[in-house]
Amino acid sequence: MSQGRSKENTLPTDPLSHRLYKTHRKTLISYAGRVCGDKGLAEDLVHDAWLLFHRQNAAEITSPLSYLKTIIRNLSFDRRRRSTFESTTETPFEDTLEHVETVAASPEQDIAARQIMGKVMDAIDAMPERQNAAMRMYHFEGMKLREIAQKLDISIGLVHKLISDGMKICIRIHKEEP
Repeated sequence: MSQGRSKENTLPTDPLSHRLYKTHRKTLISYAGRVCGDKGLAEDLVHDAWLLFHRQNAAEITSPLSYLKTIIRNLSFDRRRRSTFESTTETPFEDTLEHVETVAASPEQDIAARQIMGKVMDAIDAMPERQNAAMRMYHFEGMKLREIAQKLDISIGLVHKLISDGMKICIRIHKEEP
């Protein structure tokens, strides 16, 4: 690099990878087309796969054609994942809201949920001090088990048991309600 060479010029020249590319190019493009469903994209995938393959020591690869197909498949999945992500992040918020169903609870359901929540909160208040504190720190303050253990000066295992036992009580209260 100190002699002004670019990264492309430092790639190893491997006649095996060149032969593989020339010999199997059409087969690889056909495979890539089946994987991604787009002939234009298939050619790009094969080219990108070959560039990645070319950087490897082909002598160490036991099945070069299978390896190239694996690279093509993975690149296709990566592109599909990226395009899905980009399409969701570029959608205006208002358009996304149109597709979200609004499910409003009836007044009766709202009252029932509030009553259950009141009973759960009463149960948490009635728990022993350490368990009450652990439950509140974990569920309402978002603290990690390690942080709770340090704050209460107890082991992480005990924090986990306190929260687990507290949750069992809360779940039982929730199940008892109609």
